[in-house]
Order: sequence, then C-alpha cells, then structure tokens
Amino acid sequence: MNETQSIESGLEKLKSAGRSLWLAGLGAVAEVEESGRDLFDHLVERGRPFEVKQRQAFEKAGDKTQETVRELSTLVQDTVEFETKGVLKKLGLLTRDDVKILSARLDTLSRKLDELGAPAPLILTPDELAAPVAPVAAKARRPRQSKAKSK
Repeated sequence: MNETQSIESGLEKLKSAGRSLWLAGLGAVAEVEESGRDLFDHLVERGRPFEVKQRQAFEKAGDKTQETVRELSTLVQDTVEFETKGVLKKLGLLTRDDVKILSARLDTLSRKLDELGAPAPLILTPDELAAPVAPVAAKARRPRQSKAKSK
C-alpha cells in the first residue's frame, strides 16, 4: 500500500500543481487584460496633447502654404501686367494707366475751361461731321513733324 499511496500522493501533488499552473495562467491573462486596459488608457492620455501639437503644426504649414500661394499669385499677376504693358506699348496702344492719365488731364482741362467761362464744346451730328469744311484763310504754317517710332 505504500506504493499505491505514494502514487496517489504523487498524482494529487501533480493535480494540485497543474491546477495551480492553470490558475496562474488565468491570473496572467487577467493581469494582461487589466494592464492592457490601463496601458490603452495611458496611451490615449499621452496621445491627446500630441494630437493638439500635430494639429497646430498642420495649421501652421497650411498657413505658410496659403501665404506662398498668395505671393506667387501676386508675382504672376504683376508679371502678366508688366509684359502686357510692354506689348501694348510696342504696338502703340494705350494701356489702362495711359487712359487714366488722359482722363484725369481731360477732367482738369474741362474744369479750367469752365472756370474761364468758355462755352461748352458743340456736339456734332454725323451729318455735320461729314459736311465739308470751308478752308479758313490763315497764315501759312509749317506742318508738324511727326516723331519717328523706334523699332
């Protein structure tokens, strides 16, 4: 019996050790699950300030990009205006600035004429414009010389 008792005792010890091992494994799983939740919560808390910093960095980069686009847009617009003015001048056409200057000069001249009491210019009909004008006897003038255009 001694041998049987020792086998039963060994089996009991083995069974007890197996149960302890099983419970230790379940405890490890529970610990990992709990610490996993804690770790997850900890990582969420650490991520919040990082998200704010990243958002600020993206907004800053977006602002710089918009500023660069505005500057490039202005540069392109100025370049197009400059080149257009150059082409118009080469063709002998008036630019917008030339028209503004002429308009301002005409306004100034009109005001001066009004101050002097000069009669307003007549508005001629198309028939009156087409009618031949009688030559006025005046002293002979030398014709104006036109300015030579440089090419």
